Amino acid sequence: MPEDNKLYAVEDVEDLLAEFNSPKNRLTVFKPFVRYFGDLNTAIILSEIFTWSYHFRDRKLPGIGYGWFYRQYEPSCKQQELDGTAGVGVPADEMNETTGSEAEGKTWLERVGLREDVVRKIVKVLVKEGYVQTVVKKANGAPTCHYKFVRGKLLDLMDTLKKQERNPENIRERFPKKTGKETCNNRDSLTEETTETTQKTTTEQIRLLLSGTPLSKISEKGLKILIKRHGSKRVIEAADVVAETWRREHMEIRNPGGYLQAFCVDLIIPEWYEPPHVRAAKAEAAAERKRAESDKQEELKKAEAQKSKECDDYWHTLSEEDRQKHRDDFRATAPFLQDLKDDFLDGLAKLNAWERCQQMITNAGITGEPTN
Repeated sequence: MPEDNKLYAVEDVEDLLAEFNSPKNRLTVFKPFVRYFGDLNTAIILSEIFTWSYHFRDRKLPGIGYGWFYRQYEPSCKQQELDGTAGVGVPADEMNETTGSEAEGKTWLERVGLREDVVRKIVKVLVKEGYVQTVVKKANGAPTCHYKFVRGKLLDLMDTLKKQERNPENIRERFPKKTGKETCNNRDSLTEETTETTQKTTTEQIRLLLSGTPLSKISEKGLKILIKRHGSKRVIEAADVVAETWRREHMEIRNPGGYLQAFCVDLIIPEWYEPPHVRAAKAEAAAERKRAESDKQEELKKAEAQKSKECDDYWHTLSEEDRQKHRDDFRATAPFLQDLKDDFLDGLAKLNAWERCQQMITNAGITGEPTN
């Protein structure tokens, strides 16, 4: 082969390697997710949602709180136009304020290379298990699914992995035997210890919802029976509705277990009911308003302290003759304060002198000449 042809072939290979190694062709996948779920596709989807939910943690989605981002399955015509200006991919550790388009300007297929049906199945399981929240809201003029990682679940996941590390004999291979099959059968791949931990976490979550109400008297055994009979999601939803109803009405409940059982069978959602994430968002908004008001008051205090310091500094620059003149002027304008003590009178005269000085400065700025 001629030398020129060899050089051309080498350059082609180098260009291909550079293309494969470019940031837009990389994925950030967290190994703990792979270990926990035993399924690479699940780990990819959850890593992506975790990464961008954290990236947008300070951005608020009206009505439901912080940490949400949206992503389409397939690009619309309008979205394709936006994608043309979205730029190249950026690794998660290089994200900044300008890289949000990589989450919301790309589709799932473009970002992680998985088809819509695979992503939908995985997200459905992650939502059911409580790792992810989703909501459909308009983005770029079209209804689009928004995603948020549930931060509290990260602690449960890491706690389970630590327990497995302490008892390696309880760890079994969790990857599917048939590779290449895009599925999310993580429930079947968890160990018995993981299952017990999940059940304990579910009952603790239900007890937290029922705390402070007569239904908190339901035994651990009673809760497990209800979960086995109706499923954890149904019992959690019913427990929250019952608890919120009791907090509004304080009705008498003689048989807490039977009362919750009745709601699980025939759950009616009141019009006033708000799910936990909505209540949490409102509480977070209220806390934010309180912090803003506190910051405002703090700024006012600082401004008052600065004003007081400037007033004192100006008073000390005056001669005793000028100070006495300000005292006499203040007495002349307020005859009913003739008998004030000297300390109190000095305070008022000092403030009056400083305000006159500020007025003179203001007048001089308007007219360009000092005012006598």
